[in-house]
Amino acid sequence: MPKINQLIRVIAIVATVLVPVAAPARDELACRSQTAALDLPYQSQVPPGWEHDRFGTEPPGEQQIVAGPFVSAFPGPQAERDGSPYRAMPRWVAYEMRALVDADGHPRHPQGARRPSRWYELRQTAFLWTDRPDIAHSGLDPSYRGFATLWNRGHLAARAHANRIAWQEGCNSHVFVNALPQHARLNQGDWLALENYAAAAANRFGRVWTIAGPVFAPDRPVETIGQPGTVPLPVPHALFKILAIETEAGLEARAFLFPQADEGDLAAYRRCSGTRQDSYDLGRYGIAIDRLEALTGLRFFTRLDESHRRAIFSASDAELWPIPPSFYDDRCGGRAAAR
Repeated sequence: MPKINQLIRVIAIVATVLVPVAAPARDELACRSQTAALDLPYQSQVPPGWEHDRFGTEPPGEQQIVAGPFVSAFPGPQAERDGSPYRAMPRWVAYEMRALVDADGHPRHPQGARRPSRWYELRQTAFLWTDRPDIAHSGLDPSYRGFATLWNRGHLAARAHANRIAWQEGCNSHVFVNALPQHARLNQGDWLALENYAAAAANRFGRVWTIAGPVFAPDRPVETIGQPGTVPLPVPHALFKILAIETEAGLEARAFLFPQADEGDLAAYRRCSGTRQDSYDLGRYGIAIDRLEALTGLRFFTRLDESHRRAIFSASDAELWPIPPSFYDDRCGGRAAAR
């Protein structure tokens, strides 16, 4: 009998290792509320071996904020004094995402928690409202009040992707060094479809690196959101995203540009909840990386030699990598990604 009991325990241990545990219902966990300290709600660190900005993005910003799920290049007081449109939001955010599959290679849904009602404020952004008599409401969350139905607090590093590290890091993604005003139709539509595609690509290729940020056209007026007494937030004319993978053939990248300044562009976006994932033509947003550099003033893949950079750039607006449906977990028209 003791040998039989020991065998049963061994079988149970093996089963626990091999069979993935289903993620609990989302409402079983909830992100904690902001404390008095202007800090992330949970202890955060980049997982060992992960390199969020592996290939190099410049400039690094007046402040480079490294958290578990991303690295953010955030402007400082100088951008505010200069009246730059690239203020009160990150110039760019970069992050690595890894595959999340079970022993048979099937996608696993990461555990998540109910998002906070208010996003978290950080000390690195406190200069935007500290010692400013015109700002009566501290923080950046108040700037979205009255506008959030149209202009979402748009993640650059997706919460669902951060959940792949830990649900606590998904909560940590709700910070304004990882957000900017993003039109609701884009945020809940084509942008979300691309996030789903990126997650499926990570499941297929093992790792995906993402760089994302705002674009302002120098010849266009810049609108802001925010009631009087709040920090005015410039609304980007467009958002960009770059995805990179490593295969046996080498490093490859695809780049995308999503306009959000004209009604015609916004009307073309389709909400994820009512649109099949495979009906999105994400390739229509393709753009060459050297063109993105000209639009943003940023430089990408700076840790590579120039010939290698140019080779990657030349194919950056090519067709998307084919990803079979079996690699998808979240998809539009099916299970929606946790926002």
